[in-house]
Amino acid sequence: MCIDEICRREGIVLASLGGIVHYRKARITGHEVVLAKPMTYMNESGNAVRKLQRMFAFNLSDMLVIYDDIDLPLGELRIREKGSAGTHKGMKSVIQHSGSQDFPRLRIGIQSPGRQSADIVHYVLHPLKGKKFDLFQEGIVKAADAAQAILESDIHSTMNIFNRRKNSLLLQKGEAKTSTRRKND
Repeated sequence: MCIDEICRREGIVLASLGGIVHYRKARITGHEVVLAKPMTYMNESGNAVRKLQRMFAFNLSDMLVIYDDIDLPLGELRIREKGSAGTHKGMKSVIQHSGSQDFPRLRIGIQSPGRQSADIVHYVLHPLKGKKFDLFQEGIVKAADAAQAILESDIHSTMNIFNRRKNSLLLQKGEAKTSTRRKND
């Protein structure tokens, strides 16, 4: 859904590649990119990455994988420069097919407050509704903003902005720093 948001913003329409992936080569913020959405089952997402690697011969460090994560609170983001798959089967497939875990990833939280481990499969396979859907949509918009920020600056600066937790005392993007100290007369 994040790729859909980026495409909506940029007026990009994806093309199908044999039912494995929808993609489009485009220019965003002055950078040439390939936007792609695997059309396979989630746990076979690596097939799409392998196909794209053959077509476009890119460095994995230049790839940003965006995916949902049940281990993050609904709508929250985490950006990492590299790392393991954790519990995500789609990411395990990407790592297996690419042969490396050294590539950036952007995770969008889908964890429902008070979820039980026994109902995870049911939860992830059914659409969100109401306030949960709204929180997820906010996460999608923030993820698209983060992907664009990575293109405009770098992953480390973007991580400093978007990896903040709610209730953090750190300043959010665009917030002004103010002081309550009195000057000595």
